[in-house]
Amino acid sequence: MSSLPPAQGPDESPSDEQWEAFLRDAMEGGDAGAPKEASARDRLAAARVRRPRRQRRPRSGTARSATAWLAAAAPWTAVAAVVVFGAFQMGLIPIPRSSPPAPAAGPASGPAEAVSLPGGGTSDGDQCGTKGYHHFPLPAGATDAEPPSPASGPQLSLSHYGYAADPGREGDIVIGLRFTTPGTKKPLRVSRTLGGEGAAVEIEGPDGLVAGAHGLPVIWPSAARASASGASGTSGASVDVSDGGGGEIVVPAEALCPGHDGDSVARSLVPPADSTGTVTGPPRYRLVVSLRDPAVGTLRTTLGLPAGGGLLSAVNLVPAARS
Repeated sequence: MSSLPPAQGPDESPSDEQWEAFLRDAMEGGDAGAPKEASARDRLAAARVRRPRRQRRPRSGTARSATAWLAAAAPWTAVAAVVVFGAFQMGLIPIPRSSPPAPAAGPASGPAEAVSLPGGGTSDGDQCGTKGYHHFPLPAGATDAEPPSPASGPQLSLSHYGYAADPGREGDIVIGLRFTTPGTKKPLRVSRTLGGEGAAVEIEGPDGLVAGAHGLPVIWPSAARASASGASGTSGASVDVSDGGGGEIVVPAEALCPGHDGDSVARSLVPPADSTGTVTGPPRYRLVVSLRDPAVGTLRTTLGLPAGGGLLSAVNLVPAARS
C-alpha cells in the first residue's frame, strides 16, 4: 500500500513529498503508479467552483424601479409645466421674435436743385439759402407786416397754414388763400390756373430760403362745390373768388431745402403770442405767397388804379401789439 498523499485538487501538480514517496515506493518495488496531473477539464471545473459569482439583478426588478421613479416624478413634472405656462402667459419669460423690417421713410426734404413736384409745380431747390428771393418780383413793401390799404383794390391774405401729415410719406405744408375786393361790389373771377402760371411760395429763415416752389396749382373748393351741385357756368376756366372766396395750396416735402422737415418749418411760421393770444413778435420764418392773373389787373383799372401786372401777394407777418 502506497503512502503517497493525495493531491490537493484536480488542478494542482504533485508536490515534492508526493514525488519522494513515489520514488521510494519504486525503489522498494512498489506498484503504485506515478501521481497523475489533473486534466485541463478538471482544472477548469475547479477554477469555476472557486471563482466567486457576481450577483446579477433581474431585469424585471430594473423595470419596476424605472416605473416607480416615473410615478413619483409625475406630479412634480405636471406642476413645473403649469408654472412655466403661467410665466409665458404673464410675459415673465421673453420669447425671441424676429423684428419686422422698418418701413422705408419718405424724404424729409428735396434736393438742392429745381425738381418737378408731385401734383404739379417746380421746386426752388436751386435757390436754397438765398435771401430775399421771390419767383414773382414783388413791389416794395409787399412783404411788410402792415396790411395794404383798402383803397388798393383786390387783396390776398392767408386764411390758414400748417403741417398736414400724410400716411405713407412725409407730410405737406398746406396754405389757405382768401381773396377780398374792398371798396367795390364788382366780381373778381380769376382763371383756375392763374393765367397758366400757378402760385409761388417762398419760406425764408434767418439763413435764407428753406422752402420754395412756383407753378403750384390751387385747389378751388367753391368751384368743386358748384360743379358737384351741377350749377350752370361751372365748366369754364375761371372761378369767382369775390366776397371772401379762396383756395388752397399744397407744398410737398420735395419743395423743402435739404435738412428741413415740414413739421418744423410749419411751426416756425406761427408768430409768438402771450396767454391772451396777442402776437408779441414776428415768427421765426417768413411765408410769402404770390400769384398774378389778368383778372386782377382788369379789376384794378376799372377802379382807376394801376394794373400792377395783376400781381397779388400775402405774408404771414402781422403787426405786433404796441405797448
